[in-house]
Amino acid sequence: MGEPMIIELLNRLEPDPEALLRDISAHIDDEILEEIAAADYGQDIEKHFAALKQIRDTGLFPEKMYWFPGEVLELYRFGWIENTEMRQGRFEFENWARAFCCAALLRATREPWNYGDGIATDKSTILLILSLRELPIDFTPQAVSFFAWLLANSEPEGRDEQVCAYGIALLWFALHRTPPVEDETLISLANWIVRRAKELYLNLIFETGSLPIRMGVGNPPPSPWVLLGTALFDLDLSWRTPELSASVQEIGLELGQ
Repeated sequence: MGEPMIIELLNRLEPDPEALLRDISAHIDDEILEEIAAADYGQDIEKHFAALKQIRDTGLFPEKMYWFPGEVLELYRFGWIENTEMRQGRFEFENWARAFCCAALLRATREPWNYGDGIATDKSTILLILSLRELPIDFTPQAVSFFAWLLANSEPEGRDEQVCAYGIALLWFALHRTPPVEDETLISLANWIVRRAKELYLNLIFETGSLPIRMGVGNPPPSPWVLLGTALFDLDLSWRTPELSASVQEIGLELGQ
């Protein structure tokens, strides 16, 4: 499937660059922003807070966001750890904060800001997925539209290795969307992910012929992508076509290893 076909597929999913960050921002209070603003050892909290508040309230990023608030968005994003009893009391708070950071960083990579594209954007993608899974509000429709837009604006047939991460994220959310995305569309997306992984990571294919999707988004281990791979592999798709179920399990198996 060439670029015109993948763009046509993405257009079926109603690409939207703004809804996900906007709707997450509606649940982000000043306390969350203050914690994110302090992520750089408490330095320049007031400047970071003002920039974060601008993003939350307007959806617009500072013209020069490399430091304010880019530094704390990136730092807070990487504070993710798995749920533990010790962190249970703050688990939802931190997932809201992380979802905001990751959605903001991913949105900022495209026009008109073009910030930090390719700088750990696969990490922003997987941490956004894992945080959204834990929140009490379902952002699946917005996530489908956002990743459809992000992938469409990432040269899906080019050499940008991030497109596999965006495609896998889109597949995950599209599998959960209500009303359901058609099996044919999901199969085409899964096949595109597999083909692009082979093209982008040809030199990493194992001697056994195993498809190294995880080599694009899961190295070095341990990787949070393993958690998504397990979830994909275990997903109940008994009501879907066998072809779709097999394609999703293949991708899940590669990510989960």
